[in-house]
Amino acid sequence: MTNDLLDRKLDRAFRHLDVNSDQVIDSTDIFALGSRLLSALDEDADSPKAERVMAGLADFWQDLFTELDMDRDGKVTPEEYKLGMTRLYQGGGAAYDRSFRPMMQAILTVVDTNGDGHISPEEFHRAQRAFGTELDPAETDALFARIDRNHDGYLSVDELLVAVREYYTGDDEDAPGNLLFGEF
Repeated sequence: MTNDLLDRKLDRAFRHLDVNSDQVIDSTDIFALGSRLLSALDEDADSPKAERVMAGLADFWQDLFTELDMDRDGKVTPEEYKLGMTRLYQGGGAAYDRSFRPMMQAILTVVDTNGDGHISPEEFHRAQRAFGTELDPAETDALFARIDRNHDGYLSVDELLVAVREYYTGDDEDAPGNLLFGEF
């Protein structure tokens, strides 16, 4: 059972993933999201980084699809998404780490435009725009500062995973990760 906060976050995440707004998520949506990210970050679609991102998204989708598509029609509805995400990730167990860590590591490779192993504030701004979060620059700065738990001025994969975990499993209204997909 979800609570109101988690319901709102899952609804926002579904809308974010439903790139073509047809009220289902399928592989077309996942790859369109990856293409949008690559384009917004000026990454050549044939580069090794781009291939890693698309492979990470494909693996993520396959893992989720297997668990979420209850009627096996090749599409995930809003209800299937909400029920499945809650079942899989509430409490942030092994399924969470298996699904999200490889995807986040793949995305980090393309968001980390200078290849230094972490995300700078500028790179974070570009990624937020690429994901269409619609946060203004001041909100993005504030979100970055809150996610940067060790206050070193950069985001690591682990810091991003904490924020993603807060988004998908948390019930704290003030958790920084709640804004990863913008206002909900």
